[in-house]
Amino acid sequence: MVISQFHPMIGGAEKQAQLLANKLIEKGLKVALVTGWWRINTLPTERVDGIKVIRNFSCWGMFGIKGIRSFGVLTYMASLGAYLLAQGKHYDLIHVHQALYPAFVSVFFGRELLHKPVLVKSASSGMTSDIKQLRRYPSGNFQLKYLVKKMDYLVATNKISGSEFIEIGYPESRIVYIPNGVKISSEGKGTYAPVRTVLTSARLSREKGMDILIKAWAQVVQQEKSLKLLILGDGPLASELRNLSKSLNLAGSVDFRGMVQDVSSYLKEADLFVLPSRTEGVSNALLEAMSQGIPCIATDVGGNPEALGKGESKKVSIGQYVLAENGVLIHPEDVQGLSNAILYLIREGRVREEMGRRSRQYIRENYSIDLIADRYIELYQHMLSGRA
Repeated sequence: MVISQFHPMIGGAEKQAQLLANKLIEKGLKVALVTGWWRINTLPTERVDGIKVIRNFSCWGMFGIKGIRSFGVLTYMASLGAYLLAQGKHYDLIHVHQALYPAFVSVFFGRELLHKPVLVKSASSGMTSDIKQLRRYPSGNFQLKYLVKKMDYLVATNKISGSEFIEIGYPESRIVYIPNGVKISSEGKGTYAPVRTVLTSARLSREKGMDILIKAWAQVVQQEKSLKLLILGDGPLASELRNLSKSLNLAGSVDFRGMVQDVSSYLKEADLFVLPSRTEGVSNALLEAMSQGIPCIATDVGGNPEALGKGESKKVSIGQYVLAENGVLIHPEDVQGLSNAILYLIREGRVREEMGRRSRQYIRENYSIDLIADRYIELYQHMLSGRA
């Protein structure tokens, strides 16, 4: 497995890589995770949660000095290519997480020079899509055109991500749709008491839409005064969002908990989960909440409507919300629609319970990491048999 960064630098793509690698190892595969050496205080080779992690040299990038990371990227690309060539006899297949510059290196050295099958997983769509991110790098457009021409298979986590690659010329016949996976706990939500705690968990950055949630929350607590909103996560907008909360007089009802490594205890206490993102791939936080049977509200972006079971004919209008099979969908950037959706679920206990129970069952049947790992193994075998 190749990914641009990994532990201790953790985001959605990194969590999925770790979760999938662990499950593949459990199922008998030999997995090594190859990444960049971005922090000088980390080891070049170590085991993280039972996974062998190899960090390739990134020169200036290791020191975290602003403005020179791009030079570190070029160094890392060279060291990654050299590693893939040197270790060629020790692996059968390359699985790249994110269609970024490590994917270009992996396809060029692994597929073209060593004739190894390479699959690339697209991690996001919309404003943070892999396509848009790769184009921002030096020679990014060239790398993207090369990937479109040479990738064996693209794994898309949602329909929008797949359509974005089709639009730039990647063959639909070589796109495989496999969503992110999630661990399924043995016990989900047991009782659906009146709502007290609303939970959200995300990086505090613009694309996650926390400003929309805080503004909507100001409307909610005007009518339901005893509620608490817990915000898990950190990021570049943390101070700005706290100031917004204070300016709206929400200090008593909004609680910023910062970065949380284990969200399980918060999920157990949550009565509702809200994901107000402006863009998504497939949200780990949403899947985790649904797997616990927590009723969820999410924006109609990325893989959210697929997880929540939105029908093709249902349109989400501004100021409104749509009751999907497994949750409630709202339009992004819609303060009024989000506050209306929260108030609706607060007041409809029977709907909350039915949605929560259906969502847990749906995630168990479609997003369990066991099922997702099996689908990847099937794809690996298909690719290797084709090369044979």
